[in-house]
Amino acid sequence: MNYGCITGVHRSKMYPVAASQYFARSGGAFVYLDANGRVTLALTATATIFGYAVAGAGAGAGTDANVWLSSATAGADKVPVIRITNELEFLVPSDGTPTIAMAGNACDLIAVNDGTIQTADIGTSVTDVLLIQDIGTKAGGSVTDVIVKVNPAKIQADT
Repeated sequence: MNYGCITGVHRSKMYPVAASQYFARSGGAFVYLDANGRVTLALTATATIFGYAVAGAGAGAGTDANVWLSSATAGADKVPVIRITNELEFLVPSDGTPTIAMAGNACDLIAVNDGTIQTADIGTSVTDVLLIQDIGTKAGGSVTDVIVKVNPAKIQADT
């Protein structure tokens, strides 16, 4: 299953990547820009999201075919990033089985910088970076997938 942006008109732009960022091949990753304007993987406690990055070609600095790893030198690599807008929806895996009754609920992101795919934490609302739109089966996903938007209040401005 490939995850990612499923609706809306989106354009990508190349951005430099922070050092040693892992991106799962089975989908892109929600990201934010660090103080130097470099793409950084959005982790569990990330409070804002700038865009959705798509893994680069090959394995990057890594050796795992399922993961793209950026260089240990910050800014040495670039990846295409879809800038978040209010219209874009994303199919992502969740940590449970979402129901249509959850539509409209805010939820968090589960992510670590190790190459595992980011997951919607459908039972937790602390950072509230994602808004549940629908169940994933409506977009060809599994019963544990969910369709989300980035919470407009949590979209990071360009640095």
